[in-house]
Amino acid sequence: MRYRSTRGAAAVLVALLGLTVLILLGPGVAAAQATTAQAPIPQVAVRQPDRPNVLARLELSSLSPRMVTATSAPTLQVTGSVVNIGDRPITKLAVRLQRDEAVNSDGAAARALAGLADAPHVTRFQPLPADLAPGQGSPFTLEVPLRGGTDLESLQITEPGVYPVLVNLNGMPDLGGVARLASVPLLLPVLGIPPESPGRPPGPVLAQPTQPAPLTVLWPLAATPERIPSEPGQPILIHSDRAGTDPLAADVAPGGRLDGLVGALEQAVPPGSPLGAAVCVAVDPLLLETLDGMSHGYLVSHPGGVSEGTGARDARSWLDRLRVAVQGRCVLPLPYADADLVALSRAGLTDLEALATSTGARLAGDLLGVQPLTGVSWPADQMLDERTLADLTALQTHAVLLDPRGIIEPPGAAPAPADVVSLVGGSSSTTNQGGTNLSGTTNPGVATPSSRGANPVGLLVDPLLASALGTPSPLSAQDGIGTLAYRAAAGRPVVLAPPRRWQARGTEATALLTAARQLLAAGFVTPRELSTLAGTRPTGATVAVTYPPKEVAQEIPPPVTAEVQRDRDVLRDLQVATVLDPATNLRPATLLDPLRLGLLRGVSAAWRGLPSQAALVTGEQTSRLDELRGSVRIVPPPGPYSLAASDSPLLITVSNELPVGMQVELSLSETAGLRAGEVGLQLVPAHSTRQLVIPAKVNRAGQFSVDARLSTPGGTSLGEPSTLRLRSAAFSRVTVALTAGAGAALVLLVARRFVRRARRRREVG
Repeated sequence: MRYRSTRGAAAVLVALLGLTVLILLGPGVAAAQATTAQAPIPQVAVRQPDRPNVLARLELSSLSPRMVTATSAPTLQVTGSVVNIGDRPITKLAVRLQRDEAVNSDGAAARALAGLADAPHVTRFQPLPADLAPGQGSPFTLEVPLRGGTDLESLQITEPGVYPVLVNLNGMPDLGGVARLASVPLLLPVLGIPPESPGRPPGPVLAQPTQPAPLTVLWPLAATPERIPSEPGQPILIHSDRAGTDPLAADVAPGGRLDGLVGALEQAVPPGSPLGAAVCVAVDPLLLETLDGMSHGYLVSHPGGVSEGTGARDARSWLDRLRVAVQGRCVLPLPYADADLVALSRAGLTDLEALATSTGARLAGDLLGVQPLTGVSWPADQMLDERTLADLTALQTHAVLLDPRGIIEPPGAAPAPADVVSLVGGSSSTTNQGGTNLSGTTNPGVATPSSRGANPVGLLVDPLLASALGTPSPLSAQDGIGTLAYRAAAGRPVVLAPPRRWQARGTEATALLTAARQLLAAGFVTPRELSTLAGTRPTGATVAVTYPPKEVAQEIPPPVTAEVQRDRDVLRDLQVATVLDPATNLRPATLLDPLRLGLLRGVSAAWRGLPSQAALVTGEQTSRLDELRGSVRIVPPPGPYSLAASDSPLLITVSNELPVGMQVELSLSETAGLRAGEVGLQLVPAHSTRQLVIPAKVNRAGQFSVDARLSTPGGTSLGEPSTLRLRSAAFSRVTVALTAGAGAALVLLVARRFVRRARRRREVG
């Protein structure tokens, strides 16, 4: 009885607790259901489209205005589209704008760029007209006043500044509730508050700094090295991953990436533009060389075979436009193929470092018709180690563009207040593994660090701006525009350097330069040439460079640089062995220099973090080198050699299919019964065969084989070893002597027998 009463009391207590919870939560739930479309939702991490739980993708296509001024429209307009990338329908789709307070520190700016701003100021959700089935998309246009009205009717921006803005998408997936499905963060610079409506006065404007911020812009023109080694005099060959595609041609065609970058220079920095002094075009000489070759006709290699290239006219047009755009302006040549200088230095390939830098300057000057800026280096990711810095200093580099996170301040020293610092450089070895001094044989005109008497300087690239422009998106320049305005308002010197292979559309590239031009016109920045910056005398303590482990992990891997080193050594040897043939009149350098430069394609900074791609490109170069070595070979005889006498010579035919003469050495393996002499160094003319006569002595009869190998004087093998089969019918002197001796012994034995018989007969008789 007591058990039943206790159980009944417990049931009553549970019921009372449940009723209490419902009473307490009921109004809140009802209110939440009533205001789902209006109330702010909790901020969560932005979902990435490649995660399996993402249901929708929010793609922005335009933003207007990109930079708000006192004369701008009073409304912010965002256009884009929503795509259902999940496996279930989505209903009740709606978008809205949110914002946070204006950024007031580097930390706040970094959080905004990472999409971590809270954005508590919200506007009203605007519903999309259609529900979306899986795979469907819907465009949208969102217009929100910058100020005025109620809290939900505008962004309530009443003071200038740089504001984190969030475009937020809500929706209700099938079998789920209303939730945030996607969001895109942006930085919106506001230099002035426009009037709320025509006839109304504008709001306050952003105060100018005491001194305009010096601005230097590096404009990168680089691409992944798509060129494949080809025969001298043949059309160049371009790699493509898929049949029917021509990647580099697409880049320079109207609407392509490289077309847009040059177009941005033409539109935003035309001749005579005040911003022109701030812009320095950083160009990969391999890109110029490849496009120049494409302009004369080329081939495309793809999985389906080889086809004619289609971009000759666009390549020629792009180069012509670039030549006009850079006339009278700064041009900074990158190392040939944008080679990873740190990887080369750490592998001891400093001769290839020298080749990359010297060739880069020469090609940029020749193909663009300008005097390029030399002595300034822009390493990959703006990072260097001590050894590479010493190598560059030996190559007469006096300024290096660096990320501030790649330098080490001395203990107790205050952080460098400016963007130019003095670097510790030139203390490491400046010789390569072959013992060639960089200031001597490889590059006679280079001064060593000690003879220069000055440390190189580090030009500090703005890491916040680099981060802002690092993520590809349809509005990839907007965060850069906002960050540039934030820096300019503070009056801090700025070195703006987009990513090396910036994946920005032409409209975005133009928007970034247009924003810089607006800031210049408004008095926030002043142009500063890169050469002027590089010549600035640094103040403060001398700093050292550091190479973080993250950079080591991205570097071209040692197995690739080891293969490059082997190929480099082979090319060195072939350079000594090849000679000019009067019949073809082709200099050996014409044949070998493209292969030597081709080694740099495999160590391009484009392959940082892509070791398999670096290995593939290097393997292609090795295969081409193997084909070249295989072009000089021993011609296999049609059958076994027949040696009629013990001193009959061996006749071996060598074929040279190269357009240059080749000095060769022939060696035969040791074989019992055969002693071969030496023929010494032999010259085989271009496109011909030569029969080599090898002195030989045979001391036995029968059949046997000997291996013949062909090599350069330096020992590099040529062709494949050839096994020669010999048939000897001759007797050697030893064999003759033995036969004669045996015959004489037989005669003596027969004579002795006759003498014994004669004696025996006389005794009997």
